[in-house]
Amino acid sequence: MIVHIHEDARITLDEADTFTAFHVKALDRSPQAVADLLGNGAYADAGGNVWIPIARLHELGRIHGGAEWRAGCDGMIAFADSKGWVDADTRAVRAHIED
Repeated sequence: MIVHIHEDARITLDEADTFTAFHVKALDRSPQAVADLLGNGAYADAGGNVWIPIARLHELGRIHGGAEWRAGCDGMIAFADSKGWVDADTRAVRAHIED
């Protein structure tokens, strides 16, 4: 799954049904700029990652399917949680940024 920040600041999900990979595609945008565009409590960390609230991710994926998509997404988040990539306090999942 790719959270795609387009040049015109639109946000879409590419490969929305690929639950085995997760990152943000944001050409020439800093982690803080990405977090600001995502809003809803998204934030950047010192390591250059962006933390996306799970509720925001669910919101972005709403158009990609109902319960089946949500179950796949939640499975991906559970895996991320097992690796320490979910912030329990903010309920956000970590994503690295690629151009």
